[in-house]
Amino acid sequence: MNEVFGIRSDLLKLRRTIIPMRDLLYRIVNTNMMKSDPNRHAYFNDIYDHLLKLTEIVESNRDMTADLRDSYQTLNSNRMNAIMMTLTIVSTIFIPLTFIVGVYGMNFDNMPELHWKYGYFGVLIFMGLLVTGMLFVV
Repeated sequence: MNEVFGIRSDLLKLRRTIIPMRDLLYRIVNTNMMKSDPNRHAYFNDIYDHLLKLTEIVESNRDMTADLRDSYQTLNSNRMNAIMMTLTIVSTIFIPLTFIVGVYGMNFDNMPELHWKYGYFGVLIFMGLLVTGMLFVV
């Protein structure tokens, strides 16, 4: 991408050089003194045409570099969106699990599930069902 920015900078410098020359030659070609000498008029008119073509080429190349830059930014944006989607899915699954683990990690003796024979497995099964349900929703 640095190469594209370098090319774009070079094209801008070239454009800043060509456009004043083009404008100057336009004034020279359209003076009365040039129109009196057909050979000189044809010569300067030819140079003016070349500068017009160069201006068009530079503008076209600047547009292409802008399109390349936009495409690169679009690709980066799409890649970042995919990463953000993955992170969102992971956080959506783990936030409720973190809450459940946080509640059961407290040292309270009056939680009824702590005294059940299968309370630990019940919580694990509930957490597994929660994750499975969230995966189907997402």
